[in-house]
Amino acid sequence: MKHTVKMILKYIFYGISIGCTFFVIMCLSFFIGGGEDLLMSICKDFARHSVGAMIIGIACGSTSILYQFDRPSVFWKIVIHFCVGMGVFYPVSIYLGWIPFYSDRILIVVLQFLCTCVIFMVIWFCFFLFNRNEAKRINKRLRDLERDCTVNKD
Repeated sequence: MKHTVKMILKYIFYGISIGCTFFVIMCLSFFIGGGEDLLMSICKDFARHSVGAMIIGIACGSTSILYQFDRPSVFWKIVIHFCVGMGVFYPVSIYLGWIPFYSDRILIVVLQFLCTCVIFMVIWFCFFLFNRNEAKRINKRLRDLERDCTVNKD
């Protein structure tokens, strides 16, 4: 039980750090790309935007804890992770004005949502590749250690 609580807290803080990192990257891109008006609106209400980024980070980052368990299947883990992440990201982003919402232009809203889904999938895939490569590296190191132990026994 104690281990589970520590793991949950680790993933929550991991999510907060990811959310804050992406928030800073987003603000830097506005600064570099000439989006001073949007950046100024974020600065005027910095606390609300920061909390929003942390909430999104928790939703996206902490739900990755699902991959630590045997159940459900990988497919359902991905579906749950995606639905929770997008289910929090999109409404918070609209509320904070990061993504404009046009109630009279449904096609624009659908295209925005699809673009957001693609970005989410690209980010997820990058983390997947990173973690897969880390697992390969660790497994290789374990095999090397096991081989060294076997050689030293003889």
